[in-house]
Amino acid sequence: MKIYRNLAEIKRKESLGRRITLGGLAVLFVGLLASFTPTWFPPDKPTANTLIGFVQSYWAYISFGSLALGFLASNVGSYYINRFAPRRWPDSNRIARPDELLENNLKGFDDKYGLFLWSLPNAPYLLVGPMGIQIFVVRGDKGQVKVSGDSWKEPFSIGRIFTSFTREGLGNPGKEVEETKQKVRELLQAGEASQKLGMKAGDVPIDGAVVFVNPSVNLQLDNPTLPVVPVAQLKKVIRTGKAQQLPNNDMRALTDYLRDVSTVSEA
Repeated sequence: MKIYRNLAEIKRKESLGRRITLGGLAVLFVGLLASFTPTWFPPDKPTANTLIGFVQSYWAYISFGSLALGFLASNVGSYYINRFAPRRWPDSNRIARPDELLENNLKGFDDKYGLFLWSLPNAPYLLVGPMGIQIFVVRGDKGQVKVSGDSWKEPFSIGRIFTSFTREGLGNPGKEVEETKQKVRELLQAGEASQKLGMKAGDVPIDGAVVFVNPSVNLQLDNPTLPVVPVAQLKKVIRTGKAQQLPNNDMRALTDYLRDVSTVSEA
């Protein structure tokens, strides 16, 4: 299997997440300091300078504003860190990013397959091969997830309250799969229109799956509308899925086109 990874983009977003998180902590610290203003500078006492006078008059706004801004920054930072930073996963001594876990669990496919990791526009995880295109929406949180048809739920638990700042969040992976499929279809149609894709875009099968990379996730599935699998079972799902649907020439043309429009900093 050939790997097309935009490592520079992954590293950039990991660094961005860490900077935003540190910035959020700094803002929260400012809010904490502002909350002590009435003790340090009582309102009936004169101030030494204009800045202290301003804080003395508006410390409550500064404190609560910093709390809101710091909370927002922490959530945004966690969003990037959970998707792009290496971490130690439960029941494993390995420290890895989500894209590395996905790659590791797909090892064994031959060079007819190409795995694109954060290198294609609007399609972070994409596998191309004899079956056509398989899109993956990846989630890294642990805990219980219930899927019934196209409905996604995380049951309430006390643990979720204490980990709310560090969680990626479930969202609606099914909707995300459909939106990504549409964007990939549009990318292929653009290639056909410009004659850079040496086949008909409509002949390419595009399927999708939701993949959970955290071993501690507990999936409860009730006739989901699309495949929902832990990453350890992903290879089996692909191998037992649809047989070859693309002729070898079309498969090569498709892979070449996706490689040409991708941004790869590590292959």
